[in-house]
Amino acid sequence: MKFFRFDKEVGFPIKQYDSQAAHFMKVCRNQQENSIGFIQLDAGGEVGYHQATVEQLYIVVQGEGWVTGTDRERISIKSGEGVMWDKGEWHESGSKSGMLALVVESETIDTSLLQEK
Repeated sequence: MKFFRFDKEVGFPIKQYDSQAAHFMKVCRNQQENSIGFIQLDAGGEVGYHQATVEQLYIVVQGEGWVTGTDRERISIKSGEGVMWDKGEWHESGSKSGMLALVVESETIDTSLLQEK
């Protein structure tokens, strides 16, 4: 399990188009088919313990909660942070107060542009 940052300090200022106070945080660049979606966890919600079928990048965009890896140790995660699970890695996630996460799934995810936490 690897953790990444997605706050503006690791992004690039957007200076084109008369932009102001805007930053771009690259998520990934892929050469093959992928799936991108959101997971909304209500207060007390959980996504149960399961194996990742492909590499999975989980980016919290709102709220806070917890994630686990194979060891099932709960690690806090909040808006602006992300975690990636490798194919076959057991994991789960949940939140006491609610959390919205952007999920990118692909056979390979190039995280070389991301800054580890």
